[in-house]
Amino acid sequence: MDLNNLIREPLKKYSPYEPGEQPTGDGWIKLNTNENAFPPLPEILGDIKNAINDRLRKYPDPTAFEVRKLIVSALLIEKDTLTDRNTVFVGNGCDEVLDTIFKVFVDPGDEVVFFYPSYGMYSVLASLYGAKINEIKLNEDFSLPEPAFNAKGKVMFINSPNNPNGKSFDNDSILKICKNFPGIVVVDETYADFSEKTSLPLLKQADNLIVARTFSKTFSLASLRFGYALADKDIIKLMNNVKLPYNANMIAQVAAISCIKHRKKLMEQNKLIVSERKRLTDVLNSYNGVSVLPSDANFVLVKFEDKSITLKFLWDLKEKKKILVRHFSKTGLYNYLRVSIGTKYENDKFLEAFKEIAAEYL
Repeated sequence: MDLNNLIREPLKKYSPYEPGEQPTGDGWIKLNTNENAFPPLPEILGDIKNAINDRLRKYPDPTAFEVRKLIVSALLIEKDTLTDRNTVFVGNGCDEVLDTIFKVFVDPGDEVVFFYPSYGMYSVLASLYGAKINEIKLNEDFSLPEPAFNAKGKVMFINSPNNPNGKSFDNDSILKICKNFPGIVVVDETYADFSEKTSLPLLKQADNLIVARTFSKTFSLASLRFGYALADKDIIKLMNNVKLPYNANMIAQVAAISCIKHRKKLMEQNKLIVSERKRLTDVLNSYNGVSVLPSDANFVLVKFEDKSITLKFLWDLKEKKKILVRHFSKTGLYNYLRVSIGTKYENDKFLEAFKEIAAEYL
């Protein structure tokens, strides 16, 4: 048997997504994968424990009815957006939301538009589904270039706040794209709860817009994989038609409901991350040859004017201090390190280590 003759054509040139390093052993400070700095609230853990009983042997609600209802009636009630539960799709993490969008809209050869640099899964999924890729380079300051407003294609993906730089795109620009683009526009708002900006209100003005969100970052549920999307109910109906049954497990649904119930306390907690983001930015900007890009997310992108020392910082932080940050060996990003915002203790350890390494290289 020759597997190469059996697999789908797109897989023959397919490069899988490379997640951030997950270390083994104790003593590591992980600032490389944009996880929330804080554990789930005790109240949420309590609700999860109470749910682990006879229900484990039964299938979960395939429609996630209660969660969808609470997303529009409670979680997003102040966002001036859609309020019908039938405009909500629930997925096994935001990545399944993106995958389902491809299942619904993208045939082999269809043009898919996204920006560079941005979240790597857009390119991975486009390759997996055999799409024609139109990757538009962002401006030097990571803003949207003019070609964004006259691009053509089946689906366009916009990450806002954008990973890896962390800056949001303005709603005027996103709405202009929605009006000009002939296909579906997907705004991935994975990190939007760390910002005061959101494109959710635009859903009332653009019926070709999908806004994708997740409980992984804001609500510290990365391990449970719970994502969702809002869009016109006809789009959501199509997405529900092709999703796998029981795609959101029972524990994830219970945890999501509990997060919505305790959302005010969680949002207050996340203000500490925003405060720490500012502190890290101010301290790092004080070094000669180092600058931090403005961020609306729970991470910052640190630029080194001398790109030859970027990897020295990366490896010294890891090998000498057991601190992980993220480096992207890609065009235009070689002299940057992305640093997730940790707890005050973790950030103190990072800044202390950075100071020691800077004394040698800067």
